Amino acid sequence: MSTSPSSRQARTHSIMTHFSSVFPNPRPFMKYGDKGEEGKEGYPFIIPDLWKPSCFAPDDSAQPTLFPIAPLQETVLNITKPLDPYKDESEVNLFTFDHDFAEYFADPDPGSPTEVDSIASTAGEAVEQESSDTSEDIWLRPGSSDLPVNPRFQTWESFLSAGANNPANPYLSEAGSQVFDAVLTEYVDGSEEITEVVRTDVLCTCLLHLGLGRNSVLFTYDRKKAEFLSIKPRLRISGCTAGTVDSIIKSFADCGKKIKQLQKFVDDVGNDSRVATPSTIALADCITAIVESIRQRLSVDPATISSVLHLHSLMREPSLIIDTFHQIISQTAGISDDSRLLTTLFEVVQQEQHRSGWLKPLLMEALARVTRPWLESIEEWIGLGRPAGGEGIGFKGSVERGFFVRVEEETYVNERGAERTNRNFIFDKAKVPSFMSAESGESLFESGKSLRFLQKFHPSHPLSRPGAVEGARAPRLEWKFSWEDLNNLQSQAMSYERELRLAIDKYSVQGSTATAPMAGNYQSVPGGIDAFETFGKSKEEIGAMIGKSVSAMNSPPLSIEHLHKKDLLRTLVLKISRLELNPDPGHDHLTAFAPPISITPVLSFSHIFAVQAKIINTACLNMFFKGHKVREHLSLLRKFELFGDGVYSSRLSHALFGDELDGTEKRGGVHRTGGTMGLKLGSRDSWPPASSELRLALMGVLDESFDNTQTKGGIHHAGKDGDLPGGLSFGVRDMTMGELERCMDPNGLEALDFLKLQYKPPSPLDAIISTTALYQYDRLFKLLLRVLRMLFVVNKLFRDATSRGSRWHTVDPVAQKFRIEARHFVDAVCSYMFETGVGSTWRKFEDKLQDIERKLDSHDSDLGAEGIESLRVYHESILDRIMFATLSRKRQAPLMKLMEDIFTSILTFAKYSHAKAIGAQTNDEEIPVLYAGFKRRIGIFINVCRGLSEKRGYGDGVKDSEGRRAVDAIFGSGSKEEGNLLSMLLLKLEMTEYYTDTGKGEREKIKKGGRGRKGPSDPA
Repeated sequence: MSTSPSSRQARTHSIMTHFSSVFPNPRPFMKYGDKGEEGKEGYPFIIPDLWKPSCFAPDDSAQPTLFPIAPLQETVLNITKPLDPYKDESEVNLFTFDHDFAEYFADPDPGSPTEVDSIASTAGEAVEQESSDTSEDIWLRPGSSDLPVNPRFQTWESFLSAGANNPANPYLSEAGSQVFDAVLTEYVDGSEEITEVVRTDVLCTCLLHLGLGRNSVLFTYDRKKAEFLSIKPRLRISGCTAGTVDSIIKSFADCGKKIKQLQKFVDDVGNDSRVATPSTIALADCITAIVESIRQRLSVDPATISSVLHLHSLMREPSLIIDTFHQIISQTAGISDDSRLLTTLFEVVQQEQHRSGWLKPLLMEALARVTRPWLESIEEWIGLGRPAGGEGIGFKGSVERGFFVRVEEETYVNERGAERTNRNFIFDKAKVPSFMSAESGESLFESGKSLRFLQKFHPSHPLSRPGAVEGARAPRLEWKFSWEDLNNLQSQAMSYERELRLAIDKYSVQGSTATAPMAGNYQSVPGGIDAFETFGKSKEEIGAMIGKSVSAMNSPPLSIEHLHKKDLLRTLVLKISRLELNPDPGHDHLTAFAPPISITPVLSFSHIFAVQAKIINTACLNMFFKGHKVREHLSLLRKFELFGDGVYSSRLSHALFGDELDGTEKRGGVHRTGGTMGLKLGSRDSWPPASSELRLALMGVLDESFDNTQTKGGIHHAGKDGDLPGGLSFGVRDMTMGELERCMDPNGLEALDFLKLQYKPPSPLDAIISTTALYQYDRLFKLLLRVLRMLFVVNKLFRDATSRGSRWHTVDPVAQKFRIEARHFVDAVCSYMFETGVGSTWRKFEDKLQDIERKLDSHDSDLGAEGIESLRVYHESILDRIMFATLSRKRQAPLMKLMEDIFTSILTFAKYSHAKAIGAQTNDEEIPVLYAGFKRRIGIFINVCRGLSEKRGYGDGVKDSEGRRAVDAIFGSGSKEEGNLLSMLLLKLEMTEYYTDTGKGEREKIKKGGRGRKGPSDPA
């Protein structure tokens, strides 16, 4: 729609007139180029003119501005006081407008008063009051200006609508405790029991006593129910419901109940000696310290407790501590064994340490204190800084309380008829706590056992007097929970090892060492009083110690507070408080960058154990190798028990079986010549020989063979009667009636089973040459004596047929084949037994002994865990391996039965051959049948051996870990030569499969898992 120019001009004039009424001052629209004073009025944010009246105001002299100064100053003065939006006195107006300017924002209804008018009037009054007081300085009289008491917030709702009201808070819980109590009383159900309101301060005081396990006016402890009961049910305080108060009371009652149970545990330990083991007593002491420290910490003035929530926050950490230790005694309840107690404690500590960061140091300290008695037993056992207990002294009780060393007493009668008691230490693997490996426990057992041998035979040795060596300060067995402590421990252990080695070297050269003025550098009671020890002390040192003890007794006793200051457990409990946000930096290492608890025992103890074990093992092995000549004694057993000496074997063979010697048998009218005599087994009818015949035949065999094999520096005759080392001599074996009957047949294989070689290792060599080893030697001696006899018998078969005095003039082909095959079999078995089964295996053992002796001569070499016990295991393992190679193991009994049957067939043929040679009456028809059975047995024997050598797992050897480690140490890791030994026997017996077809069926049975035949019946 178009308009005329005149109308448009009139409209523009009207708009400008209206605009001039709103903005009467045209100066803000001056050009920017004007640099005069008036040109600056157009910039409202120029700092010097920030509070000047705006150019939009109708009059420059008007005081009200967009931001009135007085209300803003009043608001700033009152800003620290919270504003209350619910009251209308002394309102503070943040927005003030001029009446002419505000009319453009007025309500359309002119009859209704607007809030803008009230705001403007209020602001005008404030400006007038300010202008009237401009002559006064309000900062000189701060009380002269009354500040608004309850200013309210200005909202857009109240600005736009005069009748708008601020909404009230709908939550009843914020209306005050009196309103809450009134509403609770008004709407209580008539069926409900009326609760009794208790004063808040009284309830807080009673709750504090309840949480600490004490009786009060509101709560009492019922011993029958073992819980705290309220004097009046359903108590409450103003502002809380009875249910809320009941839940609070329940949490405090639960804490108090647990404290009572902890106190009962402590009382039971003190009253019942059956459960009062050292570790249990230490645990009870920890609980006592914790409960007393918590009560000391919460001994506060009840007036300082502002509310139940404040009290609950105070009890939060103590309640967690009490709950944790209640879990510990619940898990360890009924355990009277220290090792099981420590195992359970260690597992509970690992589980509970993650409940809170500040709880870990407390648990670590409790673990260290409870394990302290057990660690002291370890120190006593391995000789760290205190005299080690003698044989059995102090260890019977240790066994009962869970120590892993068990003492067994063995009573025997010696050769003079006197009764003797021998104490043996036994390692109990089940008594090793879980934080220590079984290998570490076994190493500690060997170290302690070796130390007692050293004390018994070398009492002046530095290791026999722990703590008495000057400069050698043994580290204490303690838990180390920080990397810094672990590094210090390693340095201390290295220093201890260095000083002790110097003392041992000096003892080896001079025979004495310098002793420290005071023993037990760390054994002291609280307060720094040294423990009184007289072991290894002179009169002057004992006198000085007595004087020091008298001075200590005359000094005033230390106060309990002084002792408690050194109690780290009490200190930790007292420091665990929410008010102390910065913990002691000295204990911060227990929670930050600490090693995991699972590996802490290994890091804390393994290095000390290794150092002590290495020193003790080296000293004891030196004692055995250089002082007691253990290698010479082992070589003696090899030569005589295992027929390792050719002269001895030849002399014994002729003395027992030789025909050319004079007989020891008494004959009527025949006088003995007095020359070399023998038993002539196989050429006599009466058997067994008398004891006098044995003495005559074997007299001089051992002495002459022993003197012939002696070298310079070896062992010599011992005793006033010139006995051989270890009382080496021939004797008669104890046998059953059935065994005696079999020995009475001179042509039987068991004819010489009554003969044995007696040897008793001199002390302390019995620690290595044990009873088990002597039993193995005896079994091998009996087997090898049988083989030696068979070798003599098969050689005699040819002399019976070819000697000049023989009356066997005809040549029997079957007998000749029998003679040849019997000699081949016995020669192969004999060569295998003596060379492969015994000789090659023993040489491995000799190499191991030589390696140990070489390490002993070199101070820089490390023996590791090798000690007396390791040497014993090596010895028994090598004998066990020899028994396996010689088919003497129990699982090889069927194979040994086959070989014995073959030997029996040969002995039967030897009897026939001897009778034929002297011209006696014989039955020639039995020889073909006997030869057929002999050949069949050899075929079965060869096929059974071949099946066993091909069977998987047959050559694995010993199955127990101790024996397996010993075999690996001697023969190398993973050695399985036992399976190849039978292959070597097969190679000696047969290379052309001559006997294979006769025993093929038995071979198939072995491959299917059979053990072989238990011994076929002899058709002859």
